[in-house]
Amino acid sequence: MAEFSGRCLCGGISYKGESEPVFAGNCHCTDCRKASGGGHMALFAVPESGLEVAGETRGYDLTADSGAKVTHHFCPNCGVPMFNTNTSLPGLKVIVASTLDDPEFYKPAVSIFASRALSWDQPHPSTQQFDTMPPTGG
Repeated sequence: MAEFSGRCLCGGISYKGESEPVFAGNCHCTDCRKASGGGHMALFAVPESGLEVAGETRGYDLTADSGAKVTHHFCPNCGVPMFNTNTSLPGLKVIVASTLDDPEFYKPAVSIFASRALSWDQPHPSTQQFDTMPPTGG
């Protein structure tokens, strides 16, 4: 099992886990670009049961292009995006990789919404690229 941990900028929210990511990738959708303040958001998903979160996040809900409800959880003090939950991914938390204590834990395998990537932030050629959200199998 892989151990990982992370925290927000002020340290008010922290997490730790012991599981391999179910997936890891860069999302170029408009919502993720805006939430990250950059050209994409680096994300990885782990089972909720293998994740321990300390501190209380604040959240807001969006309806994704797929129709799924996505709740973005962030630190109410420093504003750092921490993780998302998504009704199309039950039982998973999708963690923002920039919050990792050891950023090298994150190994992106896919780029999603690659068709929306900005000219100055193109998907890495080593990732499998999807023009939109790939099928979840569920």
